[in-house]
Amino acid sequence: MNSKLSEKNYLPEFFLACLGYFLFVTQDAIVKYIAEDYDIIQIIFVNSLFALIPIILYTQTLNGWKELKGANLKIHFFRTLTMVLAVFFAYTGFYLLPMVTMYSIVFLIPLLITIGSVLFLGEVVRWKRFTAIVIGFIGTLISINPFGAEINSYVFVALLCPIFASASYLIVRKYGYEESLFSFLIFGKIFMILFSGIFVFFVFKEMTFNDLVLNAISGISRGTAMIFVINAARHLPGAIFGSILYTQIFAGVFLGYVVFNEIPTINNYIGNLIIIAAGVYIVLREVKLKKNIVTSTARHPTIPIKKD
Repeated sequence: MNSKLSEKNYLPEFFLACLGYFLFVTQDAIVKYIAEDYDIIQIIFVNSLFALIPIILYTQTLNGWKELKGANLKIHFFRTLTMVLAVFFAYTGFYLLPMVTMYSIVFLIPLLITIGSVLFLGEVVRWKRFTAIVIGFIGTLISINPFGAEINSYVFVALLCPIFASASYLIVRKYGYEESLFSFLIFGKIFMILFSGIFVFFVFKEMTFNDLVLNAISGISRGTAMIFVINAARHLPGAIFGSILYTQIFAGVFLGYVVFNEIPTINNYIGNLIIIAAGVYIVLREVKLKKNIVTSTARHPTIPIKKD
């Protein structure tokens, strides 16, 4: 009886996480739609401005401003620098590639993080997790089919997204665990606005009202999704939370088909099933080893989340 009650208690956070990840995918679809007419840098700039709105409201509601004092700006500077590059290549990839293919690339991040933790943080990876990493890479290769598709040159550009996103995580993992959640949210968005703002003057193009509204919706969706996912991460067991991450693939397939008429190939289906299996296995191993499950402003694991 008690176990059933505890399972029911997770339902609000479960749906909150699913909704958050669907909002992330919605943002990706909007970016893909408007990137035909505007530079990616400009889209990031406007997106970040509007994403700051729900983040400020969230910080104000929880009285998080006091936790910004004493923040290590050097950590936030380099973490956001790597993340803005990851977002740039992610948005570029979503524009140039089918959404399902881009998600196959995005989900290299957990695998690259594991490798980076070994190379740069001295962590030990046993043969089981290493095997899961190799299998995940094989799944990605099957899905994107880089040697048999005409889009192979775009794939190599998109691959820079998981590389920079993983670097962002490793910076936090090594130096940032003393920082507060609110400092990551606020300073992360401020630095992202500054970084993109430096270049937006060179590529700026006046937006139509409808496109500005779409870009604003994508930013608000992003900021709201971050809050939903962060709150879900605080309450959900790590195994459940880490597995929900992969709902983005299914949402990406759905929106890619409905909005852009993108039909997944058999390679996409097989490859993504392999990626999900490998990723979920790694999550379960992390939980078994009592590692901290973390999440991020860009849906990738780059902000430590403390359980309530």
